[in-house]
Formats: sequence, C-alpha cells, structure tokens
Amino acid sequence: MEFGQGIHFIIGSNGEGKTNFLESIYVLALAKSYKTSDLVLIRHQEDFAKVEATVLSQSRLFDLSMIISASGKNAIINKTSQKKLSDYIGHLQIVSFLPEDMNIIKGSPRERRYFFDVYMGQMDKNYISNLGNYKYVLKQRNELLKKMNQPNKEDDLLLDVITEQLAEAARPVVEHRKKFIQEINLFLEKQYHLFSSKNEYYRIQYLPSIETEIEKVMKSKYRTDKMSYTTNFGPHRDDYDFYLNDVMAKDYASGGEQRTLILTLDMALAEMMKDRLKEYPVILLDDVFSELDYEKQNKLIQYLSKIQAQAIITTTSLHELNQDALNNVKVFHVSKGHIQEEKQHGKSSKV
Repeated sequence: MEFGQGIHFIIGSNGEGKTNFLESIYVLALAKSYKTSDLVLIRHQEDFAKVEATVLSQSRLFDLSMIISASGKNAIINKTSQKKLSDYIGHLQIVSFLPEDMNIIKGSPRERRYFFDVYMGQMDKNYISNLGNYKYVLKQRNELLKKMNQPNKEDDLLLDVITEQLAEAARPVVEHRKKFIQEINLFLEKQYHLFSSKNEYYRIQYLPSIETEIEKVMKSKYRTDKMSYTTNFGPHRDDYDFYLNDVMAKDYASGGEQRTLILTLDMALAEMMKDRLKEYPVILLDDVFSELDYEKQNKLIQYLSKIQAQAIITTTSLHELNQDALNNVKVFHVSKGHIQEEKQHGKSSKV
C-alpha cells in the first residue's frame, strides 16, 4: 500500500481487519503492540511475524522492518539489524488514538505512565536511555530486597549503594517528565478549543512519587521496602492527573468529554512533535468517530486537512461526514483481511 500526505480512510465492518492494519504500523514504529503480547502477533502455525515499510522522513528515504519470533525481535533499518531497540525507535514517529486509550484518564497509573513514555521516547532518545537505565537499577534493587529475609550488614551496605545509584538514575527521568508536561500543557490550551466551543481550561498535572531529595526519601523508606520486598517509591510509581476547569476529569468528565480530552491530547502531541522534530508524525485514528458528534467529526477532518499530516483513520462508514471535506482523501476498503484502494467513485483495485 502506498500513502502520501493527507487523510486516508480504512473502511470496513467490524472484524474485517481494519484495526490489524493500524496495529501493524504501531508495531513497526514502536517495536511492540499496544494491545497484546509479541507472540500473539504471529499467525497460527507460522514461525514469525514481519512488518516492513519504506519511510520518507525529513527528506530521507529509508526501509524499516520489524520481525517478531519466539526467539525475540529483529529491528532492521536499511537491511542492518539494530543492536538496541532504542536505536530503532524514533525513525517512524506516530501519534495514535485507540479504543484502549479511553483507559488513560480513569485507568491505572501504569497505563498513564506507558502512554506518556511512548511519546517522550519518540521525541528524545536520551529519555529512552535514561528510563532504561532506571529500570535496570530498579530490577537489581528489587532482587536484593527479595533476598533480605534476615538482617545482614553486607546486604544493608549493598542496599545503600544500589539506592544511591537508583536515585541518580531517577533524577533525569523525573526532570524530563516535569518539563514534558509543562510543554504539552501549552499545546493543550490551543488544541482544546478546536474541538470544544465551551470556555473551559484543560491541563495535565504530573504527580512524581518523589520530586526532590530523591536519595534521602528512598533511604527513609527502607523499612517499608524491606517489608514488601519491593521498591515503593520512584519514577515507576509516578502518575498523571487530567483536569478540566481545575476539576479532576476522572471523577467528573462524561464519557464523551473524556473522548474529546484524549483526542485533544493526541493532536497536541502531534503539534508538539512538529515543533520539536520539524515534521508531523503519522496520525493513526482507530474508530475515532464513535461517540463524536457531527460537529466534532467535521472539525477533526478540517483540522487534519489543514495540517496535511499523513493521517490513517479506520471507520465503518463515511456517510455521516461532510462530503465536501472528503474531496482530497484516499479511501481503502477492507474485507476479510484484504485491502482495496478506491480509485474513483466506487471503482476499486486490489493492493
């Protein structure tokens, strides 16, 4: 399949393969699925799954391949396997609106951390490296805590050393998250009024588990950590809150309002990527029109048409959209896993 700038609709009934196609692009960009484990991506009785594409980014043309098998992943750029996934991620930037994202506001802190980590990592490879380093030291500290069933001076000394290393690794992660949220809030302020006519204020608050004196706080929690055999404080316990007019969205926003907040966040992330990386990411929108009223649907199409980013949208039908806004879009139909591009007014050819 060949895509260019602008809007691309993937149309089909539920269960025909629309979401699978978006998932393949997500996997190609981020080296993992947003909804299942790696091995589930492999077709039954096959040895591996493979996604590949030629990407044009910042006037450079390159080939990306992601191969997933029982033995692991092989991330390939221009036929060269990458030693680390952190070297691969960021070559194809994406922003995605997915049904699973409806859990971000009301779901677990872990889901919110993962959501924001994905975008921070795409925009800054240093963040991926810093977060990976923190998780490595955290794993070592947790393994030590599990072994500390009996008082032992040597273990206590080692815990001190690892805690100091963990605090050092935590600092750049916390600082990066803090700056990221400050910046995204500036974009949210602009984007929210594209989709809402209400005079409301939308912001996100970062809630670090430990904000200052990280080492001191971690050492003061030894008793709690030893009793639970795990590290209870640090960036792996951070959270984020969504506010609409200074009221927590998870408590007061309706389902439709939450959908608008998440969509606004996605478009703000796209604008932030454009500002930082000098080009828009590929925008993936899965079933985005569900529960959006006519006005919001068409505002979204108008916005995407204006910025001319590459947007790929799945839907079951285009009937409810303003037909005047669909003059310069590409339309693909999906049936039983096969995709056909609609060439012009109903004439299709298989791709």
